[in-house]
Amino acid sequence: MAEIHITDIQYIEINSQDDLDFKYKPDVPKLKLVGNILNIENEDEDEEEGVLFLTQKQLNQVLADKDIELKVQDDRWYPNRAITKEQSKRIGLVGIDAEYLGSAGDIKCYEALKVN
Repeated sequence: MAEIHITDIQYIEINSQDDLDFKYKPDVPKLKLVGNILNIENEDEDEEEGVLFLTQKQLNQVLADKDIELKVQDDRWYPNRAITKEQSKRIGLVGIDAEYLGSAGDIKCYEALKVN
């Protein structure tokens, strides 16, 4: 398990991959968040583009009181405005216990287990 932090959101969509075995509430539909992720346990690494699978409730916990509005376009949710540095810091303060699922090319994939 790793503690990760989201530092930017490119988009969010409903997960359409069937071949993933989720540990956290496997029967609950997952969202797929694509953005920049910082794994704080890898001290040598900077934030990098990644994918985080999480439930709607977990997403709400991450975005609560951050003044980030999402708009829907082509079955994806995008930030209504570019995320400011202040919003990025506030999102980045939310720790997420996550399970590393593997990588798709250079993109690391995680499943959120708990939002701290």
